[in-house]
Amino acid sequence: MSDFTGSKNTVRRRLGDRQAVQTTPQKTVTAAPIDPALMLARRFTRSADLMDAVQQVDTAPSAVAQSEIVQWIEQVYAYQGTGILVGMFSHCYLGAPYVDHVLTLAGSIVQHYTSSDAVPVEYQAARPLAISEQYAFIEIYADGIVIPIRHDGTAAL
Repeated sequence: MSDFTGSKNTVRRRLGDRQAVQTTPQKTVTAAPIDPALMLARRFTRSADLMDAVQQVDTAPSAVAQSEIVQWIEQVYAYQGTGILVGMFSHCYLGAPYVDHVLTLAGSIVQHYTSSDAVPVEYQAARPLAISEQYAFIEIYADGIVIPIRHDGTAAL
């Protein structure tokens, strides 16, 4: 019969007259408090123009057109006071082998991913939400908040 003893950081397991000791390092995780004003601002309903613009980024006829659309999107979010929007992640409609894509607002980069590709760390929480077509896109903010946006422009908060 075995029993467990020890402090929060050390676990001792008694096995007859033997002892196995496992020490875990102390980890202090402090999450930054979420600004209630930012969260309230992020509840805004995205306009039909904004929803269309986000869809057009992927199919823009040129890099210049794509850049202009992204700049307009940035202005909309700046006006809303939502905080720093790192990018958007969404289901990709280009077809196989692509399943999802990222739009980073810094640099107007659109990157397409296959199901076997790893996505950047900041977009990993958004990927499972983009698998289905339930959301038009998922917003990723610099403070780590991920907000799915429905096709009608409402935030799924």
